Amino acid sequence: MLQSKQLRFEAEVFETSSDRLVLEIYIFSPLLDVQPVIESFAGFGDTREQELNQAFEKFLRGVFHVAIEGLADHVCENMQAEIELWQRSSASWKIWRKDARWKIYSGPVISQATTELCSLTTGYPAFYAKLEKLFTASVPPGSHFVRTFLAGLKGTLISAEVLLDNAVWHEGQNLAVGHDWHYGDGYQAIRQVILALPEAGT
Repeated sequence: MLQSKQLRFEAEVFETSSDRLVLEIYIFSPLLDVQPVIESFAGFGDTREQELNQAFEKFLRGVFHVAIEGLADHVCENMQAEIELWQRSSASWKIWRKDARWKIYSGPVISQATTELCSLTTGYPAFYAKLEKLFTASVPPGSHFVRTFLAGLKGTLISAEVLLDNAVWHEGQNLAVGHDWHYGDGYQAIRQVILALPEAGT
């Protein structure tokens, strides 16, 4: 367990096979409306230590820095999370006046590929822009946590998962499935986490 006054991490390890385990991370914070945020990371290796190290490395590369920079007021050296504002542009914006804007902490787009280049990353900026529009048009006020995961194999989409506050976000998932991706050869996957916190002043 790792914790500060504003943020607490808890972890649980699940053994799934002789060469694979799953590290499940639970994130607690008074700034989160839905908690804990749950993130899972698979680890592979010849030993349990290798499996655990790989899963923990995935955690550190992704959600860890987003959480500590957004929820614990910690700024990492060479900031890991991109920070921006998303604002609702609906005609009914006055109804949502208190939470019409969100401060966004977006983690790095983490890619994995059996080829030299993960071609999925080339289409991700356009998808991210569509995701922002969908979020600001349809998501209720408050804090939210979004995770995207896409995988392709031999030119075909084999997995598209978009979660909003631990649950499948069907509209986001449909957006991912309908997006024009270039899958390339071999296995390719990308993953990103996005933390949205209400921004006052609108």
